[in-house]
Amino acid sequence: MKPMIAIWSVLFAAFQAPAFAEGTPLPEFRDHRYCEVLLGTGGMIFPDELDVYNTIGLNDCPQDQWGKLSEAQIKTETGAKFVILNGPRFWVIDRFVGSSPISTTVKSFGEIEMRKAGVLQVSLGDFIGSRKPYRSRQIHRKTVVLFKAGFPVFQLIDNKGAIYFMQSYSLEKAELSYDKLASLGEKLDLPRGWRFRSVVLNQDYFLKAENELATVLQDDLRNTYQKSPEVAD
Repeated sequence: MKPMIAIWSVLFAAFQAPAFAEGTPLPEFRDHRYCEVLLGTGGMIFPDELDVYNTIGLNDCPQDQWGKLSEAQIKTETGAKFVILNGPRFWVIDRFVGSSPISTTVKSFGEIEMRKAGVLQVSLGDFIGSRKPYRSRQIHRKTVVLFKAGFPVFQLIDNKGAIYFMQSYSLEKAELSYDKLASLGEKLDLPRGWRFRSVVLNQDYFLKAENELATVLQDDLRNTYQKSPEVAD
C-alpha cells in the first residue's frame, strides 16, 4: 500500500481539522509534528470512505513508535480493508479557527494514541486525479486557518498568479526542516511559469475556504498547500 500515500495525502492534510472541542483555545501549531492513520472498510479497488485519525492534541507522533506501525498489523487489529499511514508531517500554520471533533474517544495504533478527526468521501475521480503533484482539487472544509503577523509564510504561485499557502511539510520524501523551508524552491520540480517564495506577514492573515470548499494541492515532495483568494503582483 505504500504508493497509496502519494495518492491520498494531499486530500488528508487539507481535509484535516484538529480534534478539539468547539470553543476550546487551540495551541499554536507552527512546526508541530503530527501523524495520521486512515482506515477504509468499503470498496474493492479503492476505498469509498476513509476514517481519519490523527495525533493532534495528544502527542507528537514519536518516531520510534511510528516506525513500528505497519499497515498489515493495523488491518488485522481493526478489520479495515485499506490502511494508509500518513506522516510524519509538520504544520506551518499558527492556528485553526472554528474546529470541533468527530469523536473525543482516544484510539491506540500500536503505542500511539489518536482521535478520529474526520471522514473523507472518496470517488474514482479523487483516486485518479490526486496522483499528480501541482494538480489542485477541492475539499469540503469549514475551518479557517490563521497565519500570524511577523512570521514567514511559504507560498506557491502558479502561472496565472494564484497564491497557495503551505499548510504542512512532509518528511516522507525529503529531510526537510522548518528553518530550511525558505529555500525549498531550489528542491522543487516546479511546472513552467510557477514559483516558490517565502514572505513575512505584516498582519495576521485568515485563510478561509470559499463556500466551505478549500482548493488544495501538493508539490512533488508531498508538502500541502491551500489556495487563497489573493493574486500575486
